[in-house]
This record gives sequence, structure tokens and C-alpha cells, in this order.
Amino acid sequence: MQHARDAAPVAPGSVVPLALVILSLVLGARLARLDQHLTVDDPDARRVLVGFYDVERNPTDLFRWSRPEAALFLFGFDGRPAQVMLRFAAPRGDADPPVLSVSMRGRAVGTFSVAPGWRRYYLLTPTDPAGDTPLLLRTAAYRPPGDGRDLGVVLAEFAALPSNDAVWFPPPVRAIFLASFPVLGWLALLWRAPRQALERQLLRWSVVVFLALLAGAAAAFPRVSGYWLPTIGWPWWPLLPLMLVVAWQPMRPLVIHSVARLRSLGVPALWGGAGLTLALVVALRLGLPPVIGMSGVAAAVTLAVVASGAYAATAASGERFAYRTEALALVAITVVALVLRLYRLDDLPAGMWRDEARHGMQALRIWNDPTYRPVYVVAGADLPALLFYLMAPVLAITGPGAGSARLVSALAGAFMPLALWWAARPILGARAAVYGAAFLAWASWGLSMSRWAFPATLDHLLELAAIGTMWRALGQPTRWRMMAGMALAGALAALAAYAYHTGRLAPLVFALLTALHLGRDTRAWRRALPGLAAAAVAGMIVLLPLLWFIAGDFEGYNRRTGAVAIANSQSLEKRTIALVLDNVARYLGMWHIAGDPNGRHHAPGAPMLDPLAGACFAVGVGLAVARWRTRACIPLVWLALALIPGIFSTNAPHAMRSLGALAPSCMLAGMALDALVVSVRNATSVRWRQVVPATVAGTLALSLGFNVWLYFVHMPRNPAVYHEFDLTETAAGRVARAAALTDDPRLRAVQVFLDRRLIAQDTVRFLTFDVTVGAFDGARLSGTVNGDALLILPPDASDDERAAALATLGPAARELEAPLLPNGEAPLFLAYGIGDGAKRLLAETFPTRR
Repeated sequence: MQHARDAAPVAPGSVVPLALVILSLVLGARLARLDQHLTVDDPDARRVLVGFYDVERNPTDLFRWSRPEAALFLFGFDGRPAQVMLRFAAPRGDADPPVLSVSMRGRAVGTFSVAPGWRRYYLLTPTDPAGDTPLLLRTAAYRPPGDGRDLGVVLAEFAALPSNDAVWFPPPVRAIFLASFPVLGWLALLWRAPRQALERQLLRWSVVVFLALLAGAAAAFPRVSGYWLPTIGWPWWPLLPLMLVVAWQPMRPLVIHSVARLRSLGVPALWGGAGLTLALVVALRLGLPPVIGMSGVAAAVTLAVVASGAYAATAASGERFAYRTEALALVAITVVALVLRLYRLDDLPAGMWRDEARHGMQALRIWNDPTYRPVYVVAGADLPALLFYLMAPVLAITGPGAGSARLVSALAGAFMPLALWWAARPILGARAAVYGAAFLAWASWGLSMSRWAFPATLDHLLELAAIGTMWRALGQPTRWRMMAGMALAGALAALAAYAYHTGRLAPLVFALLTALHLGRDTRAWRRALPGLAAAAVAGMIVLLPLLWFIAGDFEGYNRRTGAVAIANSQSLEKRTIALVLDNVARYLGMWHIAGDPNGRHHAPGAPMLDPLAGACFAVGVGLAVARWRTRACIPLVWLALALIPGIFSTNAPHAMRSLGALAPSCMLAGMALDALVVSVRNATSVRWRQVVPATVAGTLALSLGFNVWLYFVHMPRNPAVYHEFDLTETAAGRVARAAALTDDPRLRAVQVFLDRRLIAQDTVRFLTFDVTVGAFDGARLSGTVNGDALLILPPDASDDERAAALATLGPAARELEAPLLPNGEAPLFLAYGIGDGAKRLLAETFPTRR
């Protein structure tokens, strides 16, 4: 009765916002124009056309060639049939006119031959009431002489218009979708505070009116709103949030009672929820359907979080962690991280990737050419130059090689756990920081990213160091110490922008986490002003060379990021906003369902965290959400910021672009493990207190063992991993280098000749940078054979090339046994030699591992 009395006065007023929304949609529908006409050089053409090459010109027309598979998107029709006009041509010389097949999400729209000259073709096509509407164009590939592209047909212009007259209301699905925002906004504000002061009521009405006007504007401009705000998530949106809002009041007493009951269970419920989370994470790896598995994980995490009760992730929980124990743990973690990153660094991964070789050549050029001092390398690397400067002295001392090229990245990855502890300790406490550092030390994601010559780990190392320095500097008792610490922190955050593309985000992360640290305390902000100014000045000084380069070559600086931006995606099914949401779903699932499919970045398709760390991470996310007003939310905010580069680019989930999420993920995992320890610290049961150390040690040991197995046992034998690297080129370069640098005079006397195609590869060029190697052009050698000689061909060399190799070396030549791929399925290359020295050179360069 009391609920009815409270709700009754509000009910008549609820009709007003609904009427306002309907009126706004009616006015928008009456003003809407669906007619579309685009030429290929129109600025909006890139929104509509996917799978088309750049604009070309002949004496009479502008046009674009399509690829054999291309798509044309229709926006704003929302289920209404569309009349489409396409101006096509298909000049293919003497070949027959190609047949073009047009379909919409598997439904055939039309099939017709495209004439060599310009013709207009008309189609009547259905459109999708929810989501984007792609018209898929398929035709046989055509490659004209002197053009390496696969071509389809030529498009000059496109038009689309509705098949019916103007209407008084948007299509039903679109209307419900647009109306849901103001209606749900109204219900949410009403539910939050049904009785409010006049000022709050005016604010509520202002929000509802604003959202209703936006809905009307979306109905009035269907083409623009169809691109930027398509009808996505139907029917779950808006039905699911509407059901939650409606059901909350009846379910509220049950929820309150259930929470109280779970909290009364205490430790068993918390540990039971964590154990159930682990079981579901393992089940997801074994094939449990993602919807069922992730729903179960959410329920198990909720159980654990509700039962956790009074846990708060503050530094106070870490005061019980003895400093000596903490120091010894950090030393052990750092040693483990170093061992895991330096062990067999030269041959795991088994081959170099061409980008690693290019980075090595940039470093050698910096060392050898005093006039070459780049800030950002556009041609040949498309990266900031910090990594190349750090690699230069290493390569100058050790010479070109896979291990020497990877050493800087490996060391950066090895010290990231220590940097994580430095950043997390003042936020989460000592114990949670140590646990997080341990998870990071052996995470296969981190191992994969740090054991090759890429700067992906470098910017995150600097970012972690900057955050930890900032947090401590703002707590310094004197102004000068605070200013010095903040200046160092600002410089480190700015320096991260010189490491990798994701480092551009580091100054923003630094600024936002600094704001979170200061919070709403105006006195803290006033006290921190000198330090903030010092950080800004130091950061700007560090960034000046990069800003100067950007001013001179803005296009070059953004070339790579623009190429992978989601706005330039070549997806034939979805456009920008739908792709963003699809990316969000992929990244939400990368910890437990499916990770990066690229074998260079991680085990293809494997979740990015091991089951133990993944379960702790899930519980940590729940704790951060439940305690969003405390410092526990900071790793979660950090995680969301770190995912921005990946969410707004293609090829999701991408382990390299989202690597910044690894450190906060491990922080959340460490926070969860710490919560389990804290929950039994004051338990009355002696058994619980005895079980905790063994459980923590077992969790960390199993996590370490799983990651070591995945990276050092499973991945090296996986063809989807090693085929992503240049194994043949790396092996050929190693042979040439071994012959030049060996201490054995007999092996040094072996003349090594490489096929011209191998010599042209960047990996071979890098590995033979400071040695002389002979060439074989398919018919003759670049030098005269005097004594022992070795000739290496690619494994796919033709029979004629093999015969020519033997004939060129002479009658004493014979085919030698070459090293095999990691799984023994085929040789890395073909080898032909004269004398025992050639055979010994191969045997010593590729010793058999037992």
C-alpha cells in the first residue's frame, strides 16, 4: 500500500514524456529524406563503399574498381524496401562480360552480366530492420596486364530511394529503439528518486526532453543516424533493461534478504564463489557455450563479492605483509621473469619476423650513421624510434642476431612485474601488488609480447613507472620533493609516447589516474598544483621533439594508426558502431573464451590469461565494481582506458594493441587473491588459516606451470605459431653468419651462397649485415667455388632450380640433410654442398635438441 501511495502521484506525469517522445518521432519522420545519391569521390563514399580501391580518373569519368568481393551499405531504410541504382562497367579486354551476384545477408537480390561500357542497373532490395544493411557484390577476379590487383567491376555512382511514399512514423523496430533512450532515462531517474526537490525535477525533465529531441533528430536524419547509431542489440536492447527496471521494485526485498544471507555465510561463500568461478573458467576452455559459461561466471563472481563483506583494497591490508618477505618475493619474481624471458631467446620464437629485422636495421643505421637521428621512423618501421636507440648499443656489441635484437624488449618485459608492484602498492597494498606482479611475471601474454624485437612492452613499463612515481610524489611532505617526483613522473609518461603507438595514450592515463587520486578534495588539488605544473612542464619538454615531427609530417605519424582504424575496416558485414560493439564483445571474451588468433602474438585463439589468473581476474573485476568508490576501482578504470586502442581498431582481439590491459588485469587478479587471504585472517577456524598459505602457493605454482607449458611446450610445436615467422630466412641467415664468425678455420673456409630471393628478404639482410655472402641467381653463382661450399635454396624451389644448383656447384656437389620445421614435417630449406665442411657447418648451426 505504501508503494502504491508513493507511485500513484507519479503515474499521470509519466504519460507526458511518452507523448513527448512520440511527437518527436512523428515530426522527425515527416522531415526525413531517405533519398541517397553518391559519386565515388563523395566524402561520404567511404562510409558506404567497402572493398573498393581508391578513386581513379579517365578523360570522362571518376570511378573506383571493386575487389572480387565488395559491399555497398544502405543506411536509414530500417526494414523498408529500397530501390537501388548502380552505374557499373566491366572492361576486361577480350574476356566475356563478368557476372555480378548481389545479395543481402544470404538472400539473393539479383544476378546479371556487367557490360564493358557504362550502364545503369536497377535493383529492388530488402533491408535489415535492425543493424546495418550490406549489399554484397561478388564477381570473378580479373587481373589486367601490368596491374597486380585483383579487380571486380567499376563503379561510378550509386543512388537509393525508398519504394514507398513518406510516412508518419519510423519503422516499428527503429521507433522502439530510438524511444528507448528517453523512456529508460525517465524510468531510471524516477526509480532512483521518486520524490525530489523542484530543482532535481527540472533537471530530470531537461534530460528527458534532450533525449527525446535526440530521438526525433535521429528519425529526421535517418542516413546519418543509421551510420552513427544503428539499431543494434535488438531485441535485448531495450527489452532487457526495461525488464530489469520494472522488476527491481518487486525483487528488491528478495535481493536484500539474499545478500544478508550470503554475508552471514562469510568465508565459505566467498571461497565457494571463487572456486565455482575457476570451475566455470576451465569449463569455458573445454567448450562450454560462452553465453552459459559467462553467465555462470557472473553469478559465481556475484556470490564471491557479496560474501566478501568488509574487504576494502587499501594499503592498510598490506601493512601486515612483512617488508623482508615482500622484498624476497620481489627478488624471486624478478628472477623468474628474467629467466623466462632470456631462456633460449635466440631460437624461441623459432624464427625472426621481418619487422624485427627492420627494427634491427634501424638500430644499426643509428649506430653507424651519426647523421641519422630519427624521432619517428615512417618508412621501414612506422614506429617511434626509442626502441631503436636502445637496441643500437646492444647490436653494436653483440652483432646482428635474433637474441640480441630481442634483448631490449625481453629486459623491458622482465622488469614490468617490478614496475607493476611499484604502481600497485600504494593503490592496493603490498600483498595484492606482489600477487599481481607474480601473475604478470609468467603470463604467456607478456612472454609472447616481450620475447621479440617489438616496443610493445616498453611504453607500458614507462607508464607503470610513471603512475607509481606520481602516487608517491603527491604524498611527499615538502613541495620541492613533490615537484621533483611529479616532474619525473610526467617525463616518464611522456617518454612512453616514443615507444609504441599505444604509448600515445600514456599521458591521458597518467592525467586521469592523477585526477582519481586527488578525487574531489579541493585542498588536495590546491596543494598538488605545483606538482601538476611540474609534471606538465616536464612532459611537454620531453614531447617537444615528437610534437615538432608531428607538425612536419602529421600524415606519416598517423599512417599506421589510420590504416588499422575501425573507420577504415574492410568488413563486408558491419560498419563502424556495430564493429565497435563487436570489438567490445571480443575483448570482454579474450580473458576466458578466445584470444588473439595471430600466432605471432600469442597461442592462436587461446584465452589471454591462464585459468587460475583468469578466475582471480574475474573476481577482482567484481570487487572493483562493488567498491567503485574506493581505490579498488582504479585498476578497472585503467583497464578500460588500456582497451581503447584495440576497441577502435581492426583485428580484435589484438594482443599487442591491448597489451596495456595486462598489468591492470594482473592487479585485479592480485586484489582478488588478497581478498581471499584477508577473508580468513581473523577466522575462528584454525583449519581455514592453515589452508590459505597452501592455497595461495598452489594457485601461483599452477599458474606458473600452465604458462610455462603453453609458451615453451605447446606454442613451439604449433604450426599456426611458427608459420607466422620467417623460419627459412632466419635459418639461412644463421648459416651465413655462423660461417663468417666461427672460430673453426675449416668452417670459416666454407663459401656460403644463398638464393637471390632469400638475400632480398629483410631478415636475411639483417642477419648478414656485417658478413659477406654469395648469391645464386638461378643459373650461376656470384663467385668462383674454391674448396668447400654450401648453397641454400627456398624449400619451394622447382625441380629445374634444384638441378641448376647441383650443376652450378659441379660434379662433387650433393644434396645435404637440411634442418626440419619444429614438428619435423618438412625441411626449412634445401641445401647443396661440396666437402665435409658444408655438412659440419649445418650440423653445428642446427644442433639436434634432445
